[in-house]
Amino acid sequence: MSAERVARVWRSIGLGVLVLALLASAYNGLWEGWSELQNDDTPPMRLATATQLLYGLAALLALLALARRATRRWVFPLLLVWAFATTATATLAPIVYGGRPLGTGIAAGAITALLVGPAVWLWRRACRKRS
Repeated sequence: MSAERVARVWRSIGLGVLVLALLASAYNGLWEGWSELQNDDTPPMRLATATQLLYGLAALLALLALARRATRRWVFPLLLVWAFATTATATLAPIVYGGRPLGTGIAAGAITALLVGPAVWLWRRACRKRS
C-alpha cells in the first residue's frame, strides 16, 4: 500500500471520528442546553448554558459546512468556536452545576481541550495544500 493511500485512509478515519464527535456535540449542546434553560438560576449557570448552546450550534453548522463543498472554508472557524465553547462548558459546568471547586473545573476544561484541540489541528492539517 502506498504512503499516499495510507494517508488517505487515515484522513477518512479522522473525518469519520470528527463527524461522530460533532453529531454528539450538536445533539447534546442543543438538546440538553435547551432543556437547561429552565433551570438557570444564576448568571454563571446562564453562562454555562449559553456556551453549551454555542457548541451545539457550532457543531451543527460545522456539519452542514462539511456536507457542502462550497462552504468548507467555514469548517475551520466553526471548529474553533466549537472547541472554545466545548472547553468553556466543560470548565464551567462542574463548578456552577456540581458545586465543585475551581480546580475541578480547570482540570475538566484542560482534559476537554486535550480532546477537542487535536480534532481542530487534524482538520487544519488535512486541509493544507500538499507540495
